[in-house]
Amino acid sequence: MPGIPTRRRLRAARGLCAAVTSAVCVVLLSWPADGQGLLGQNPERAPAPPRAKANAARAEEYRKCMALARARPQDGFEAAIAWRSLGGGDAADHCAAAALFELEQYAEAAKRLERLAQVSKEEPAVKAGLYDQAGQAWLLEGRPEDATRAFSSAIGLKPGDPDLLVDRAQAWAARKDYAAAEADLSAALNLAPSRSDVYALRASARRFLDRPDDALADANTALELDPGNPEALLERGILRRLADDDGGARADWLKILNAMPDSAAAGPARQNIENMDVKPGDAKTGGAPPRR
Repeated sequence: MPGIPTRRRLRAARGLCAAVTSAVCVVLLSWPADGQGLLGQNPERAPAPPRAKANAARAEEYRKCMALARARPQDGFEAAIAWRSLGGGDAADHCAAAALFELEQYAEAAKRLERLAQVSKEEPAVKAGLYDQAGQAWLLEGRPEDATRAFSSAIGLKPGDPDLLVDRAQAWAARKDYAAAEADLSAALNLAPSRSDVYALRASARRFLDRPDDALADANTALELDPGNPEALLERGILRRLADDDGGARADWLKILNAMPDSAAAGPARQNIENMDVKPGDAKTGGAPPRR
């Protein structure tokens, strides 16, 4: 689907918690402050308080569950449900959602994540992370309206996070509301003005808003900040092609293919070059617009 490219979807597709050290995952473990009392004591002589031992065991159970959810998601889901019945709490619920995500049951994963965010007593930043993950799952399910709602809930809990604004922009773009997407991306750049990826995304939104000069300015800014940004090169190539600068478009797309052949932008760049090389009389693909 044409629109703003998905910047964070690859991260989500690798798992809701790529590592259990991420903020959302760690706080769900409810680590106690009891261990601070052991500072300065001989660890061989000072046994850990029972609560600290219990939480350490719970943390290990969570790590095992998340690893299983990624490696063998069906087994991971069953393990999470069993653990939940034994008092696994929020951590078990989160592991079950992660397993469902890996099973590509995105709608059910999103529902569970939103429900967990609603009932959790964790800090707002943690609840925002759960809503954000739910939004990513809704996008993969092809339900951008639900994704927009989830991302908006996340932003309400953590309004100063540019990544959340970018994620909601992605949902707006999936709904073809490029004005709303552009507004969120502009807000994200006000918070993080050196983000080349966000400039590349806004270039795409502005192109769909028929603002080619502003879009080109954004693509160029992205490349000034990061000359090797494949999304910015892809977008600038599209803008050049639409302006009948075939040489400039080809140069941008070839740079992607030569320097970043495994990037997500490589496929559209290759297809755009092939379309550009088709003779105008070709009834199948002649005159095809550039692909995103």
